[in-house]
Amino acid sequence: MHHDSPTRYHGLDFLRALMMSLGVVLHTAQIYLTVNAVDYYWDSARSPSMDVLLFFINTFRMPVFFLLSGFFTALLLERRGESAMLTNRWQRIGLPFLIFLPPLALIMTGLRVIARHVMQTGEFGFDPALLDAAHPVWDNTHNLWFLYYLSMHLVTLWLVLAAWRRLGSRTQAGLSTLLAERAIYTRSLLVAMSLLLAALGATEWSGRVTAKLSFVPSLWVYLNFGLCFGFGWLLYWRRQDLEVLASRWRKDLIIASVLFLMATALVLTKAPVEAASYPLQHTLLCLVTGFSIVHYMLGFVGLFCRFSQRHNPWVRYFSDSAYWIFIFHSIPLVAVALLLHDLAAPAEIKFLVVCISTLALCLVSYQGFVRNSAIGQLLNGRRINSTPWHD
Repeated sequence: MHHDSPTRYHGLDFLRALMMSLGVVLHTAQIYLTVNAVDYYWDSARSPSMDVLLFFINTFRMPVFFLLSGFFTALLLERRGESAMLTNRWQRIGLPFLIFLPPLALIMTGLRVIARHVMQTGEFGFDPALLDAAHPVWDNTHNLWFLYYLSMHLVTLWLVLAAWRRLGSRTQAGLSTLLAERAIYTRSLLVAMSLLLAALGATEWSGRVTAKLSFVPSLWVYLNFGLCFGFGWLLYWRRQDLEVLASRWRKDLIIASVLFLMATALVLTKAPVEAASYPLQHTLLCLVTGFSIVHYMLGFVGLFCRFSQRHNPWVRYFSDSAYWIFIFHSIPLVAVALLLHDLAAPAEIKFLVVCISTLALCLVSYQGFVRNSAIGQLLNGRRINSTPWHD
């Protein structure tokens, strides 16, 4: 891997796209949970397999995504400079949030009203009175919450860079040397990162920080994913360590998966909050989860650096489409799930139908209306005329 060349990090770009597109799987699984955890629609067909799938994906998906966001932001800074980097991030993160949230909120609120009617009466209808007054319609960033928090991290980065410029040249040189000499894969750094994630995860019953859709920022969400963002930033400046991660991806993923199974067992056997054993169980859960998240992040980065570094037109197409898939997918996902509400089928069958249909609709809309359009230029930085079979 030639890290200093201006070539694209195809593997990590693909990994970022995959993490974004897993939102289709994650949000479909929410509809078929045994415990109601979604505020749009909850189907009558439910399965514990959906609970496990949701818990598994939520363990690593957003930490990996924010790590890669930090990595590629640092790449932009080095290749284009601070001003161009901030402009690019505003165009790719701030503008899409401001442009797409209003229509997304309007459509998803309408689907939520229909879903409430279906859940309460078994029939399609539209009665706004069924909306939950405890969750105001206006206070919801929907699935664009990650753009909201990324914007906060970028403001923080802007402040950090401003403070960096005020440091003396000797201090800057010393810190740069320390960074250059400190490998990303050291036991002390991994332990520190894991313990910090565990401490932040202790604020929630599941042992890890999850998304918050409110416009009122959550300090724990900001710190948790900001830590992952900073870890990705550090990884770029130590990108020679990608070769180390690529050589030990299997070991990291095995460790992460064993720890995930331990976390799952702890969740399933966890005592009530008021029980005397709860503090110890919760502490163990947070520690196991924190170490699992870190090893998943490094393992997935290593895996995709090891096997996906060559250009592939189909992979590139998928990577380009992923942003649109994540922004748009909630609309067809809930709509298709509602159409299946009377289908007498296991949750797993409905889950597969909704996932496949949603992904197909997203890709058709991307190819037909987004890829070579102003929307595509906004999301991808350019209009793209070609398709994989023409590349």
